[in-house]
Amino acid sequence: MIRESGGEAGTDAIAEPLGGARGSEPVDGGPDSAGDEAPEAHGGAPGNDDEEPVASGGAPEQAGGTTANGGTADSGGGDAEGGTPTGGGQPSGGVSQTGGASSTGGVTVGPGSPLVAPPFDNVPTCTVSKTDGSGQGPFFIHEDEVDNDVSLLRQDIRGRYDSAAEPGIEMQLYLRVLDASNPSCNDAPVQGLEVYVWHVDAQGYWSGFGNPGDQKPDQPYAGVPGKNDLDNLDRFIRGYQITDSDGVVAFRSIFPGWMNGRDLHVEVMVLASGSASRGRVVYSGGDHLLTTQFYFDPALTDSVHKSAEPYLRRTKISAYEGAIKADESGNSGLRAKATLQNNVVVAQLTLLVNQ
Repeated sequence: MIRESGGEAGTDAIAEPLGGARGSEPVDGGPDSAGDEAPEAHGGAPGNDDEEPVASGGAPEQAGGTTANGGTADSGGGDAEGGTPTGGGQPSGGVSQTGGASSTGGVTVGPGSPLVAPPFDNVPTCTVSKTDGSGQGPFFIHEDEVDNDVSLLRQDIRGRYDSAAEPGIEMQLYLRVLDASNPSCNDAPVQGLEVYVWHVDAQGYWSGFGNPGDQKPDQPYAGVPGKNDLDNLDRFIRGYQITDSDGVVAFRSIFPGWMNGRDLHVEVMVLASGSASRGRVVYSGGDHLLTTQFYFDPALTDSVHKSAEPYLRRTKISAYEGAIKADESGNSGLRAKATLQNNVVVAQLTLLVNQ
């Protein structure tokens, strides 16, 4: 596994291309399937119930928050001014930085500043919910799955498929993991777990899968690219962090776009420390603790999508209204607490796991 170079926060530290790259030409993009074998259409059937339950809530106020892997600069992307790394077939390397948030509410303060989690006191807590009916989906990539890949252990996961497209609205995402087996889960954060996050970019594209032209996010998913089509080394909008002593991880991402046939969502997987790649399978048992998907309040999503490009253009598509409702049959019931502050979405969610 090749780790992206470190460097000073806020300075260029570009990873060299690793081959298999697309050009930066804009191409049609495409959606995630809603499940492992086939997509779940909007309002589709529930999936399996054999995953561990999760909570839709949070935890009491805490001081401090999460830095990238113990406070070291991560390998995420961005330009020297804190901009977004472009996809276009290049690795998602860029500025070595840990994000940017103040300790008073998650508002961006600069590209070299670590993200500091806002208090979790207003996030619902210890409310168990089923995992998502859409399951894992086909587009998960483990840190150790692909040889000679960039490292996914990073806080800054911003990026986009089309370098010519607008970057979208920054999202600062804070997830807290609590022990479901503890009678007072508020007092039982779990440290040292690997929390993976992945979702589409602002236009609805997934990184890593398919060849140019395969993805078409404006059209209902038709099975291409498939779950085994790990055809390129784009790694935007995906990464993992390790929970700190408060059970918290933080990511600096881009608020998701959407893909036709699914509600707008973010995928998350929680694995035990030192987990191993299993390849192109659905993870369960062993070092796997949880896979689910979470959603946003439709009013918040609509306000973000109508505030900026490239989201705004796609609000004219007839499937848009259904895609932001967060009401798919069998969904997890998880809704992130999210606000739009100074043109940054600050989102928080708590998950319960059984170790």
